Amino acid sequence: MNDIGRRVEDRAGVVPRTALVYSLFFLSGVTALVYEASWSRLIGLAVGHTAQAAALVLAAYFTGMAVGQFFSGRLAPRVPPLLGYGVAELVAAAWACLVPALLGWVGTPAGQGDLELFRDSSGGRAAWCFLILLPVTIPLGATLPLVVEALNAQGGSRRCGPIAYALNTAGGLVGIVAASAYLLVVVGVRASGFLAAALSAACGVAACVAAFVPRGSNPPGDAAAVQAGRAGRSSGWTALAAVSGFGILGLEVLYTRMFSLVLHNSVYTFGAVVAAFLLALSAGAAGAVGLGRRWPPARVAAVSFAAGGLALASSVAAFPWATGLAYFSAGETLAGYLAGAFGLVAVFVLPPVVLLGMTLPAAIQAAAGGRAVGRVMAVNTLAGAAGAIVAGFLLPPLVGLWSAFAGFVALFGVVGAALLAWGGGRRLAAAQVLTTAGLAVLIVSGRLVDGNAGGGEVVRRWESVYGWVDVVRTGRGDSLAVRQNLHYRHGSTAYAVREYRQGRLPLLLHPRPVEVAFLGLGTGLTAAPAVADGDVGRVVVVELIPEVVEAARLLAAANLGVVGHPKVEVHTDDARHHLLRTDRRFDVIVSDLFVPWESRTGYLYTVEFYETVRHRLKPGGLFCQWLALYQLGPGEWELIADSFSSVFPHTTVWWGHFDAKYPIVALVGGERPLAVDPVRLEDRMDVLNATPGGADPDLRTRSDLPAFYLGRWARDPSRRLNTDEHPWLEFTAPVSHRGRQTLTGPTLRRYFDQVLCRLPSGGVRFDGEANGLFQDGERRHAIQRLSLFGEVKP
Repeated sequence: MNDIGRRVEDRAGVVPRTALVYSLFFLSGVTALVYEASWSRLIGLAVGHTAQAAALVLAAYFTGMAVGQFFSGRLAPRVPPLLGYGVAELVAAAWACLVPALLGWVGTPAGQGDLELFRDSSGGRAAWCFLILLPVTIPLGATLPLVVEALNAQGGSRRCGPIAYALNTAGGLVGIVAASAYLLVVVGVRASGFLAAALSAACGVAACVAAFVPRGSNPPGDAAAVQAGRAGRSSGWTALAAVSGFGILGLEVLYTRMFSLVLHNSVYTFGAVVAAFLLALSAGAAGAVGLGRRWPPARVAAVSFAAGGLALASSVAAFPWATGLAYFSAGETLAGYLAGAFGLVAVFVLPPVVLLGMTLPAAIQAAAGGRAVGRVMAVNTLAGAAGAIVAGFLLPPLVGLWSAFAGFVALFGVVGAALLAWGGGRRLAAAQVLTTAGLAVLIVSGRLVDGNAGGGEVVRRWESVYGWVDVVRTGRGDSLAVRQNLHYRHGSTAYAVREYRQGRLPLLLHPRPVEVAFLGLGTGLTAAPAVADGDVGRVVVVELIPEVVEAARLLAAANLGVVGHPKVEVHTDDARHHLLRTDRRFDVIVSDLFVPWESRTGYLYTVEFYETVRHRLKPGGLFCQWLALYQLGPGEWELIADSFSSVFPHTTVWWGHFDAKYPIVALVGGERPLAVDPVRLEDRMDVLNATPGGADPDLRTRSDLPAFYLGRWARDPSRRLNTDEHPWLEFTAPVSHRGRQTLTGPTLRRYFDQVLCRLPSGGVRFDGEANGLFQDGERRHAIQRLSLFGEVKP
């Protein structure tokens, strides 16, 4: 056989194995993002949803990946690379099966009690999460250098590494879409991780089997080129990979914060932002492969930084002017909204990130060998962790969102100009610097737009790690409101009566509340009645965002100075984990209004959360969960109420605000039926009515109380519950909200007549003349219908 025939025969044997390796690495990308989606939720449950804990876990995750990349790069030339890849996948799959149980142990009182470090330190819990993730993140990080070495061993060209990276990133896109749209809620949070582990194990087994299958000899030309590339110096490429990693991950954080100013911030919109980034990175890698056929990697990197920096500057400069930072609305359904939201994200994210995403594949192509690739990837990953932390936790509070963006624009612009000048394009480099500087100035001027966005006069703004927190003066009688990211309101003094009632009503239902806890501070108006109530001796308020606490100080005249009051303790912490760690028990716990689909609040509506609350109540204690029906469809309301009543054997429903457009109700749960002493109630109401803020016009005397009572809720065993494993609420509430199926207007009227009016009246014992109204559901509901809809009968 002549040389040409032998080469064709060898290539015929190589192509199927190369395709196998590419396919396996694509599936590895799918599993990696499913792992991340599953574990991020489990870690949040274990260590709390504070920004500091999230930063520590992020750093730990990327550190493990970098360690795996570095050491696998050193081992890749010394071991059968395809076999090494298979073993890495099997090790990752095996440990991944243990991760849910270990993280669950960290989050339990028993696990936290075993180590005193857990009691007062979110950092301590995050450190244990780091140790738990290390045995799985190291083998996950080890896969890319081994795959590159395996492709090289089969005679692959330098482009094989970037192609593998592109396919792996595309797999990540599939993984995050599958997790966000289906796996996490239907399959389950932990079960999704197990499913990903099974897929990882299948990839590992396939790779190990393929490693022992005989193959033909490698085509010598490409292999020789790879070997020659290994001898080159890679320090410059390592530095460029570091800049790329730092910048790309930092931009992902900043872009996510920027889009939170206009999107409704559900799990779906967050997934859309991540998906757009992964799509852009995959496309950038494909672009680098295409350009790499004609250009050397150095030119690809120069174009990547120079053009990408300009595209980034143009994108960020245009965003506040193009959107006006107005709340984004598109489509009549969630699908229509998400299509529009993804289009919005794509317009501003794809151009810069596709261009900037070409640098790392170019560095992989230049590195060629597995050892050099491992070093390049390790540095890129560590720099990425640093970029995410700097962009998320250091720059915005120090210089603000727009200036942080300008800093990244300057970084890419300077590096791009330097690469252009080094390549001989000094005039292009000078033009790059001038253009970038001008656009950076325009980006910083975005403040001129954001100062007028969202409505109202900004009294004070905090740039926090949770986004913008503002105190604004609105047109309602010179009232003050606290808002976050322009469009999410924590409350307003314009609705002081309603917010006072949210604290007053649960206190009145308890015979003698001495120790009280409020989950969420907001304006402080809900907690204010506890300050005025003479029976209450100690108040604990738990608020996640430190800047909201500072904002509440500016509303001291309305909230009775609740922040800093002698009998009030304010803790800046995750509410669920504060209750989990404290030894104190309370007579009344009040959970404020939380948007049910927000990632940091959805877990405050699960069965496991209600069980935590129940363990923190004293005998006879009450838990009050406030709910905005205008954020829930009938299915979501029943999901919450059934989950609540599955833990609290005596659950009653109360009105908080009679408004058909913005109705608010409360679930009040305890171990026994409510018993209200009318004489004592009257005395306590007289005291509360005399406090600053005046009497509640609808809850002035004891005879007004029965009108707020809807009835007792009994769980329907046939309906599903909202749990940590299956967080249905986060995924279904946005569907009802965007589909205009929430409990407002005609939908509320129908549901009121068909369901709420038929709730049994038992559950409350009220001695005296008002007891008749408590037991007379027909009369009580007629009064409520009149208050809500202006009619007595349906």
